[in-house]
Parts: sequence; structure tokens; C-alpha cells
Amino acid sequence: MSLAGYTIFHVSQQRVQAIEIAVVACLFAVAVVVLSKRGRISFRYTIGWLALCALSAFGGLLLPVIEPLSRKFQLDAFALVGALSITVLLSLCIQLSISISGLQSQLRKLNESFAIQQKELDDLRDSKQ
Repeated sequence: MSLAGYTIFHVSQQRVQAIEIAVVACLFAVAVVVLSKRGRISFRYTIGWLALCALSAFGGLLLPVIEPLSRKFQLDAFALVGALSITVLLSLCIQLSISISGLQSQLRKLNESFAIQQKELDDLRDSKQ
């Protein structure tokens, strides 16, 4: 007797996709934690990336809760989860841009200060000669 064609559990294609998304999000979260432990990512960005992973993982698994909200906005549930994930990702990008801009400003001020001190030192050497 063959069991071909029989399934133990009836799982919809949408549920399978949600589980796949959750697994990929968990794998990505593990990669973020490893990078954080190695010092490649700062703590605040680690938290941001982990928030994105959590949103993706739980959003995929909580489709029955999200579906009424998605119907209210006339969206597919996966589109709503994707939109929320993209929003978190864009806020991470904005935070990164703010940090880079601040670092550039600090570097410019440091270079200006160094140039002034170097000029004063050169002037002092020239006056001693």
C-alpha cells in the first residue's frame, strides 16, 4: 500500500511560504548575531537588523492576525509584511546616513584642527631659526 498522494497534515501553500520566510529570517538573525559578536556591527545596528528579522519571522507566522489588517488596507498579507519590513529597513538606512554624516563632520573638524596645529608648529619652528 502506497502513501503517495496522502498527507498527514493539510498545510496551505501560504503557510509553507510563511514558514520558509521565518526560517530565512532566523538564519539571517544568526548571521547578524555572529557579525555582532565579531565586532563587525555596532550594537545599535545589531538591534535594528534583529528587529527586521523578528518582523519578518513573526509577520510570516502571524498571517491569520495580519490578514484582517491587510484586507482593511486592500493588500495581500505578504505585501503588508513586506511593506513593514521595508519601512524598518529604510529607517536603518536613514540612521546609517545620519551616523555617517556625523562621522564626516567630526573628521572634517579634526582635520581642520590638525591643520591649524600643524601650521602653528611650523610657524614656531620657522621663528626659532
